[in-house]
Amino acid sequence: MNRRRHANIVPVAALVRWVVVAFFLGTAGLSYVYFKNQMQTTGNEIRSLESQLASLTTQDDTVRAQIDRLSSHSYLQRRLAEGFIQLTPITDDCIVRVHPGSRTAAAATDGIDDVQPVSNRVVAQ
Repeated sequence: MNRRRHANIVPVAALVRWVVVAFFLGTAGLSYVYFKNQMQTTGNEIRSLESQLASLTTQDDTVRAQIDRLSSHSYLQRRLAEGFIQLTPITDDCIVRVHPGSRTAAAATDGIDDVQPVSNRVVAQ
């Protein structure tokens, strides 16, 4: 009687082994699906960014062509003739003249420079 009681025991070692194999295969399958989904999502994002880049490049080329057209000498001359652009003459007090040979020996030793600063300096924005 005692022999029969031990013969009906569930094989725990084999059951645990199959549970571990099933868990490993399930994890591998889910990882495969996750990575394929991530690859698809990343590919769509890259495609979208590339189309945005192409659009921005086209816009940039258009704007550069417009800048070239609007800053051309003939266009500016025409706008000046129309009176749209108002120019004022440059006065002598706004001009800095540099004469490389005009420094005297005394001025060179004293540190006095012949260059005068510009009075209407434009501040960069």
